[in-house]
Amino acid sequence: MPNLQSRRLPRAAPSCGFFLRLPFLLSLLAAASAFAQYPEYWRAALKQFNPQIPKNWAYSLTTERDKLKITERFDPSRAPVEQWMLLLNDDRTPTSDEKEKYFRYKASQKPGAIQANFQKDDIEPGSLKLEREDADRAEFTCTFRELSSSSDKMMGHLQLRLFVNKHLPHVEKYVLTLIAPFSPVLGVKMIELAVTMNFSAPTAGRPSLPTTGTSHFAGRIFFIPTGEDLRYAYTDFKPTAVRE
Repeated sequence: MPNLQSRRLPRAAPSCGFFLRLPFLLSLLAAASAFAQYPEYWRAALKQFNPQIPKNWAYSLTTERDKLKITERFDPSRAPVEQWMLLLNDDRTPTSDEKEKYFRYKASQKPGAIQANFQKDDIEPGSLKLEREDADRAEFTCTFRELSSSSDKMMGHLQLRLFVNKHLPHVEKYVLTLIAPFSPVLGVKMIELAVTMNFSAPTAGRPSLPTTGTSHFAGRIFFIPTGEDLRYAYTDFKPTAVRE
């Protein structure tokens, strides 16, 4: 590698990209300053908090919707079209036809793991409020940064609750709720939305990972009531290589 210190390099003018990124960089500095005023256990918990499952972990996911239940497995070491596999359909081995339908459905989706609803950098530090605490746990509420919600109007209508373990600092649970009824598009009105995710405690060589979750939605589509309730269970986590 060339020794850049031995050369006299011309001073480059700032690019337009720098100025486009400046608001984001300033927001990160403001976030760091705001978070610094909170207790050490909170800063430690937030530092390692990751709503997204790390990309080098394989896992099984069981989803229940009404009376239907499927169990899938995600393995990032496999080829993109083979990363998701249907393991069980209503607690039984799926038929060849069910596997084929599942494969076609997954092929129509974006490859990779299921994405989290938000990232921790989306949190607006100035909105953070300690709601309650005891010797073991603390509950915080907050909303999302304007820069995050500007690209996803939905985020500007959500409140986040974080439940933090104080002894082994980590986020044990988050709850996303709709603050007030919201119409994302013409003819659709969201009246209720609540997403809950629980996380395991971190251990040596293993980060905090999701364990169970729920999702509740109620609304209307052109005056027709609609809704959905889901339950999730994450099991059989295993670190693995990521196929590039």
